[in-house]
Amino acid sequence: MSTSAYKLGGDVGDDTTYVAGTGWLAFAGMMLGLAGTFNFIDGILALTNSKVFTANAVYVFGDLRTWGWIVLVLGVLQAVAGVAIFTGSELARWFGITVAGLSAIGQLLFIQPYPVWSIALFAMDIVIIYALAVYGGSKLRQA
Repeated sequence: MSTSAYKLGGDVGDDTTYVAGTGWLAFAGMMLGLAGTFNFIDGILALTNSKVFTANAVYVFGDLRTWGWIVLVLGVLQAVAGVAIFTGSELARWFGITVAGLSAIGQLLFIQPYPVWSIALFAMDIVIIYALAVYGGSKLRQA
């Protein structure tokens, strides 16, 4: 028996195996969907000039409405990537890594209006990138 797969109960002749990394991929897909939802809500809050964000924040470029659109689009892309991860496609995996990376950078640039939340979403994006980079791809299919 290889180190990347082991039997998951059943009879001796049962072909049910657990492939190491499938849990991480499911986690990454769900977290992408959750992060996408959070970013979508943040984008709407920023577009409506909600009082959730700190007043008088200084942005790298643009204003709160500009960052609202950026975060909203990133949220939609993350939600699409989260659904696509469950197809098992290599393209979906790379799309998820790219979108999570863009979101991580976006959260660092959007840190002024809501610092603690931005750091939390940045950390979530890093864990998503880790899960997709380490446990996806050809290693998963070889097991």
